[in-house]
Amino acid sequence: MLKTAPVPLGFAEEFSAFLAPIKEGKRQDLYVFEPPFEGPQDGNTEYRGQRVIMLTSNNYLGLSTHPEVIRAMKDTLDVYGSGTCGARLHNGTTLLHKRLEERVAEYFHTEDAVVVSAGYMANLAAITSLASDEKSVIITDQLNHMSIVDGMEMAKGQVRIFEHNNMEKLDYILGRSESFKKKLIVVDGVYSMDGDLAKLDEIVRLAERHGASVMVDEAHSLGFFGPTGRGVSEHFGVEDKVHIKMATFSKSVAGVGGCIASDRDTCEYIKHVSHQYIFNASLPPSIVAGVLKAMDLMETETWRREKLWHNTLRFRRGLMELGYDILDSLSPVIPIFIGDDLTTMRMTKKLLAQGVYIATAIFPAVPMNKARFRATITASLSDEDIDIALDKLKQCGKEFGII
Repeated sequence: MLKTAPVPLGFAEEFSAFLAPIKEGKRQDLYVFEPPFEGPQDGNTEYRGQRVIMLTSNNYLGLSTHPEVIRAMKDTLDVYGSGTCGARLHNGTTLLHKRLEERVAEYFHTEDAVVVSAGYMANLAAITSLASDEKSVIITDQLNHMSIVDGMEMAKGQVRIFEHNNMEKLDYILGRSESFKKKLIVVDGVYSMDGDLAKLDEIVRLAERHGASVMVDEAHSLGFFGPTGRGVSEHFGVEDKVHIKMATFSKSVAGVGGCIASDRDTCEYIKHVSHQYIFNASLPPSIVAGVLKAMDLMETETWRREKLWHNTLRFRRGLMELGYDILDSLSPVIPIFIGDDLTTMRMTKKLLAQGVYIATAIFPAVPMNKARFRATITASLSDEDIDIALDKLKQCGKEFGII
């Protein structure tokens, strides 16, 4: 017998209005979100007993199933148990947590690092700590990740938004922000819906001219951008000019959690000011051990980075030859523009039934009438996987009049 209280009237009205299109989508069997997969996030997985080619996973380097990563996690469970049951400042720090912070700082060539329990939390922690009063201004690209947007809403500093990658607008805003004591420019290294890059070399030059600090979210670039894979900051040769590098462990290093890499004082300040660090439970040690091992493999098994770019170029070239619009993507994040929400969802259902999974991005994740597939290519895909996926996309695109 159900024992939950009824939804109060005010909430019920709001829920009903919001959930109506979702319920209708489920009724028409068009709901394409949260498909319950039955296998690991590799180049292939299982869905309802069927082999599926996975074209939407952030497991960029294919490390989530690496036997050494799994072994490190299992061994750590025997030593530390399932979790710390505490926040970092109290009982939630182990030797492994400290070792991971040292490892992140070493990797990014910074003095120190802060490790938190999610990449989302890392952006919130940095932004709310650094823009903590009205003397601060956060200057941000309009297409930044929602975790950056939420961090700005929580921060006490003023917010100024510039048109995507518009350096003239950024220069103008910086010029109009001279009265602020602290100026922080925050951008994604790779934009997660369009797959293009921040103009980081130009951003850094403008920041230096106007006395601003730069923070870069390297979530979708860690491990494969730049000569050694340290991200878009390395790609543009401006690592020493970026004040804060943020990254997540849930993508290339196949775990969960996030980090902030910077100078020692900035990291110490964030640790003792950020609510996301002080009041949030720490990562389980087994996760930390897996991330540590994955970071080692990311640096030693460089063939993974090469395979990722091989697959990315093969898939991107195939899409363009078919006539699909992939916008301005320059990364393994490859949008496939469709336009109409319902058409995109119907195509996703069709492709999944044929053994190819590509996630749907619709409003509000993207602007109205700008629906798309959001493919993320990984090193785990074979040439055959990519060719099969392209063939299915060809058939589906023609059926729905997209190509």
